[in-house]
Amino acid sequence: MLNTISARQIQREYKRVLQDANKSKEPIIVVSNNKPLGAIIGLDLLEKLQLEAALNEALKEYKAGKTKKISTLAELEADFEEMERESKP
Repeated sequence: MLNTISARQIQREYKRVLQDANKSKEPIIVVSNNKPLGAIIGLDLLEKLQLEAALNEALKEYKAGKTKKISTLAELEADFEEMERESKP
């Protein structure tokens, strides 16, 4: 079941709402006139969503062949040196 809260409640109790969002692992849906307006999520859930997005992007690049395999420390160091050279203006 989704947790919901009115927009007016947020105005009155924003600290408690943010504390609840951080404790909960689920989003809190904000409604006004019985219509959903958005959601409030805790920082842990935000971090989890960002990590999942980064992993999905990495997997997409891997499947598209845009990654390279590094097997040794020497290859890793060479790759870092190449990235350093490319990042300098």
